[in-house]
Amino acid sequence: MAKSDFLQSKRYYILPILVLLLSIYLISVILRTPYVGIDVNQTRGGLWQVADIAPHSWADKQGIEEGTTILSVNGIPVGDFHTVTMFRTVEKASSITFLIDGSVTHFTRIEDEVSLDQWLFYIIFPSLYSGIMLVLSFFILFHNRDDESGKRLILFLLTTGLAYLAASGSSRGDFLSSVICTFTFLMAPPYLLHFIDAYFRQIDARWFSPWFYHVMKVVAILVVFIEAIFIFLGYYPLWLPSLIGFLFLLFIIMALVIIFYGNQRYRKSQFAPILQYLIAGIFVAFSPFIFLYLLPNIWFGVPIISGEASILFIMVLPMVFIYLISAQRLFDIDFVMGRLRYYAYVSIIPTSLVVLTVMLVVDHNWGVQHVFLLFLSVILIFVVFLYIKEIFDYKIQRNLFSEKNNYHNSLQRFVHDMKQETNPVGLFRRLKRELIDVIGMKEVEVFSRNTISNFFCIYQDIPLQLMHECVDRVQKLNADVGTLVELEKNRGYVLVIGHTMSKITYLYCSDKPNQTALNLDEKAYLQTISHNTNIALENLLLIEDLFQELQHVRKDRNQRYPAWLSRLLFSLSDHQRKEIAVDLHDSVLQEQLYLYRQMDDYVSRKQDIPNEVQEKLVHFREQLLDNIHLIRETCNELRPPFLEELGLIPSLENLVNQYQLRSNFTVQFESNQFHMELNSEYVLGIYRIVQELLTNAMKHSYADMVYLQITSEKGNVKVHYRDNGVGMEESNQIESFSHMGLSGIEQRINGLNGTFEIKTSKNQGFEMNIVFHDVTDQFGGETQWFEF
Repeated sequence: MAKSDFLQSKRYYILPILVLLLSIYLISVILRTPYVGIDVNQTRGGLWQVADIAPHSWADKQGIEEGTTILSVNGIPVGDFHTVTMFRTVEKASSITFLIDGSVTHFTRIEDEVSLDQWLFYIIFPSLYSGIMLVLSFFILFHNRDDESGKRLILFLLTTGLAYLAASGSSRGDFLSSVICTFTFLMAPPYLLHFIDAYFRQIDARWFSPWFYHVMKVVAILVVFIEAIFIFLGYYPLWLPSLIGFLFLLFIIMALVIIFYGNQRYRKSQFAPILQYLIAGIFVAFSPFIFLYLLPNIWFGVPIISGEASILFIMVLPMVFIYLISAQRLFDIDFVMGRLRYYAYVSIIPTSLVVLTVMLVVDHNWGVQHVFLLFLSVILIFVVFLYIKEIFDYKIQRNLFSEKNNYHNSLQRFVHDMKQETNPVGLFRRLKRELIDVIGMKEVEVFSRNTISNFFCIYQDIPLQLMHECVDRVQKLNADVGTLVELEKNRGYVLVIGHTMSKITYLYCSDKPNQTALNLDEKAYLQTISHNTNIALENLLLIEDLFQELQHVRKDRNQRYPAWLSRLLFSLSDHQRKEIAVDLHDSVLQEQLYLYRQMDDYVSRKQDIPNEVQEKLVHFREQLLDNIHLIRETCNELRPPFLEELGLIPSLENLVNQYQLRSNFTVQFESNQFHMELNSEYVLGIYRIVQELLTNAMKHSYADMVYLQITSEKGNVKVHYRDNGVGMEESNQIESFSHMGLSGIEQRINGLNGTFEIKTSKNQGFEMNIVFHDVTDQFGGETQWFEF
């Protein structure tokens, strides 16, 4: 059993160790085998000539030209050399004999002539990338050994790391390296999809079927098997590399389409940033290889950049995964991508001008490949420069410029300070001071015009001719709030900062003291601060209208409060009741209990107290106990105990029992036809209404029988109350509404979208029918209004 557990714990390390061994083999192939980089074709006369020279290769560094005749490789005829027979390439060569300009040129010890380019592109970069993948894999093994998605991520990382090394070995004509290269390149996309599926399956966010990556794996294994058979037979067809490249491109497109679909499906969820980072990482990693090397090489036979340079971008993938693993917060990738797109659009025209200038000035044989590379390089430089400039501006702009021209800080300060203003005059005074301090304007004026009477409202002396020109210019241009309008007769500008049905408010700003025009930053600042002022003015008007409505409601007893106002007032009242109940319970009640225990203990221990004094103490103790019970009842009335925990019906049953103990009437309570879940606002509101009805019955009705029923039907809640008390005459109902608490009941019903009907007459009892309409559609379930 112990041996089995040991093997089970160690089996996770088998794959990284196997990849490490294969990496060592591939590095040894790269180190001992030079990259000659010659593709050959046989002429009709039987001669073998150079068809293509790979960049950064030995032949490229030696200046071997296309069309040069090769006489022998390693001392044997070219047609008999094994890499020529298999791949139509010259690799694994120690010596090569050329016929150059009619003379025989012999190169020996090629393996000793390794250039810096070969060290970088074929040894250092691939080994570094493969090492990073191994380190990441062991890191994941140590921290997430039992995580299924972690295992799939390890497969993907190791596959991409091995693919980079195998590509270098395959370019040297090594058979095993070619098989490994095909396998790893074709398996990387399905392994990526398998990882994504396993990761999102753990959080129940699956959106594609596993058969996608399973089919891709089967196709990859089949192609690798076919390639191995051809290599074993000593024949490598020319169409096979194109097939492998096409399948790799197809797999990458399928993976991107699936991830794009997931991003569209979950674009408003918490998974969207992760998917967007995956898309960006995959696109940056593989798009140079696909669009700048693979496709141009397939379609035109000439890549735009070398495969070695394009494959360097694959290093973006581990950086993305490391960032996703280690970052506590992710950058807003939507903002970053939007900025990059904007900078790319802005850079198109200057990039085109730079490219045309370089082509005219520099004497060079400009082909499509060179022009495209130059254009891509210049536009990337522009985009990076603009992005860094934006960061630079944000970081140190406030330190480079004085506070006088710091518009960003000014807007923040103005928005913060205007919240303290309670009337328009104070707001205009603060606006005027801010513009004079920041822009340095000589004159800033604010005035209003009544659109009905055409009278002007001024807050200080302003020339009438200036106000007329401001109004005429705004009307002529049909300027809206925040639109900057330049004046013609008077020097300066005018903006509309307030607009209602009956009044328009204008802001006049003179020119700067040095008679210079406003720059773009100052114009944008003026427009922004005018919009903020307009919002503040609208809010002040809304508050003023609210106060007027409240005063009107207060003067008219027959006027019902608006429903929203009733909810607000009762929410504030219930909150205050809750705070008072907590204060009473935690302070006064606890002190009373402490005094009661102290007195009870004192009376019990002291036996030598005179009888008269002891009777007094016992009497005080009982009074103290009565006070404790009274405080508890007060707390329970202010804050119903366990109302949210028990629910409405059990709480009403407790309330009815309490009133039956304290009063002379009997309550018949029926709730068997109530079957509805209510939110907390309705529960508390109905509880308070019933509480007030029972209180009125106890104080005023002189009833001996009370009937209470609550039912639910088709989204409505009905409360029926009836007693056999003294009732009241119709002529006295308005006065009774004020004295009996019925006004508060009415406002609560109104605030909860309810209606009520009262039936009563003298000595005929009192009856009230309450209906709360569409309860299930109100306020969104458990949503609380007016949080504190």
